Amino acid sequence: MSSTAPQRPSRTPAALWVLYTDTFTMAVGFYMLVPLLAIHLVDDVGIAVAAVGLLAGVRSFCQHGLMPLSGWIADRIDYRWAICAGVLVRAVGFALLGTAGSVPALAVASVLTGLGGSLFHPASYAAYAALSDGLDTVKVYSTRELLSNLGFVVGPVVGSAVAGLDFRWVSFTAAGLFLLAFVVTLVGLPGGLSGAPGTSPSMRTVLADRGFVRYCVLAGALWLLVSQLYLVVPLQASSVLPSAIGVGLLYSGSAVLMVATMLPLTRFVSARAGEGTILAGGAVCLAAGICVMGAWGTLPGLLVGMGLFTVGQMITQPVMSSVVADFATPGATASYFGVQGVAQAVGGVVGSVGGGLLYALADSNGLVALTPWIAFAVWGALCAAFLSRRGVVP
Repeated sequence: MSSTAPQRPSRTPAALWVLYTDTFTMAVGFYMLVPLLAIHLVDDVGIAVAAVGLLAGVRSFCQHGLMPLSGWIADRIDYRWAICAGVLVRAVGFALLGTAGSVPALAVASVLTGLGGSLFHPASYAAYAALSDGLDTVKVYSTRELLSNLGFVVGPVVGSAVAGLDFRWVSFTAAGLFLLAFVVTLVGLPGGLSGAPGTSPSMRTVLADRGFVRYCVLAGALWLLVSQLYLVVPLQASSVLPSAIGVGLLYSGSAVLMVATMLPLTRFVSARAGEGTILAGGAVCLAAGICVMGAWGTLPGLLVGMGLFTVGQMITQPVMSSVVADFATPGATASYFGVQGVAQAVGGVVGSVGGGLLYALADSNGLVALTPWIAFAVWGALCAAFLSRRGVVP
C-alpha cells in the first residue's frame, strides 16, 4: 500500500502545491454559487421547483455519468490539459447560469457545468496520484479534502457577500475563480503526468480488473452512507433545530472540524491500521452517526451523531482515493478514478431513494419508527465486514 512506510522527500513538490491551489480555488467557486442557485432560479428567474430539480439532475448526470469516458480521455491527452479543459468549460457554464433566463438556456449551462466537472475531476485525482510518488498518499488526499472543506466554509460567505449586488456577480465571480484555476494549472502544472499519453489501456482493461470492480461495488455501498449528508442528516437536523440557520451552522461546524483535525486524525489512523481496516472503521462511524442522530432525537444526540459522521467522512474519503491510486495500472489512473466516480454516483442515487423511503418511517409509532436507524446500522456493519476482509484493497 502506498500509505505504509512511504519514502518521504524533504518537501512537497511545487506542482503538488499547484493542485492544492486548484482544489481550494475551485471549491470556493463552487460553494459560493451552488447553495444560492436554486433560490435564484425560483425567486429571480421564476423557474418551477420541479424544473430546478431536473436541471440539477442534468448537471449531476453529465458530471458523474461521463466520468469513465472523461478519465479515459484524460489518460490520453494528459492530466494537465484535461484539467484545463474542464475548468474552462465549467467557467463558461457558471457564467451562463447567471445570465440565462429560460429553461433551454439553463439546461445548456447545466450540461456545461457538469461536463466541466467530469473532465477535471478524474484528471485532478489522477494528477494527485502521479505527484504523490514517494509521499504518503493518504496524507496528500487528506490535505486535498481539507482544502475542499475550507472552500466549503469560505465559499458561502463570499457568495452571500457578492449576492448583495446581484446574482450575476455571484456567477461571474465563481466563473472567474475557475478561470484563475485554468491559468494556475496551465502555468504551474507540468505535462506528462499521465505517464504514457496516447498509449493508456482501454476501458475494457480497467473493467476486467476484477479486484477493482469488486472494490468499486463496496465503495458505492459505502457512499450510500456518505450520501445521507444531503438527505437524512439535514432532515433529521431540521426536526431538532429551530431554523434553517441552525442547520447551516451544524454543517459549517462539521466543515470547521474537518479543517482543524483531518490531517492529524488521518495521520494517526494510517500509522496504526491498514486501508481496509480504516474504511471498515469509517463505515461504522458513518452508520453510528446516522443512528445516534435518529434514535437519540435531541440536540446532544444530533451533535454527537454529526461528530461521529464527520469522523467517518474524514477517515474514509482520502483512503478511498489512495486505494484507487493503488489499484490503477500505469497510464490508466484517471480511468480508474472515473469508474469509481460512477460507482459513488450510483451509491448516492440508491442512498437518496432508499434513505428517503426509510426516513418516511421515522414518523411512525413503536418499533417501526426505529426501522431506518436499524437499517443504517445493519448496512454499516455489512460494509465494515466486507471492507475488512483480506484482499479487498491492494
